[in-house]
Amino acid sequence: MKINCCSFASENFTSAQYQQKKYFIKAGFKVEDIYLYNPKLLNKEFYEKQPNASEKNKFGWFTFKPYFILSILNKLNDDDILIYLDVNDKPLIGIKEYINKVFCKNKNLDVLAPLTNYLNIRFLSGFHRLNFSSELLFSSWFNFQPEAGCVIVKNSSQARSILWTWYYLTLTQAYQLDRYEDNLSRHDQETLYLLSRIYKSIKLESWLNFKLNKKGIRRYIEFESFRN
Repeated sequence: MKINCCSFASENFTSAQYQQKKYFIKAGFKVEDIYLYNPKLLNKEFYEKQPNASEKNKFGWFTFKPYFILSILNKLNDDDILIYLDVNDKPLIGIKEYINKVFCKNKNLDVLAPLTNYLNIRFLSGFHRLNFSSELLFSSWFNFQPEAGCVIVKNSSQARSILWTWYYLTLTQAYQLDRYEDNLSRHDQETLYLLSRIYKSIKLESWLNFKLNKKGIRRYIEFESFRN
């Protein structure tokens, strides 16, 4: 089981991405295990589905994220692990060891991500407010939204299916956002929340447990560390 890492950066965030790379190396990653992606590496199929994808609309309202993670998973061996971090987040020493421990302990785990400290309803888009069932809307008042700035995936057929579902759920919402922009929503996080309701193999770590006990993946990441 090999642990790899990746990030995605537009031209405005290239310097942050190279700073992040230095800290990936400090944390024990080899250069060949680090995948630095940018908009030019999103292939023709991606832009055919979203010809207006650009930095202005978060490269297709965050559909770039599951799409490019999938493209990297296709290069890895089964059961290898891929850590995605937002480009402004700093990985710390111990992150590899923690991830290895969590996935070795839970053989059925496909996706790991931390929770935020706010309820899902807080950043729920108009699209999902209209389309969620009453039960899902009710649940959004009690469940916290995932932090999609850190997503760890174990490469497997089920994990790739989950990522494709994440992509197409986000894509469906993106078509609506192209017509009616909704700046309050967190598009990738909303759809990851939906997936966590469907798949038991998605583990979302409690923000409160980290705050009180300093346990979880958040212990090994400084979020927004490279933001200017």
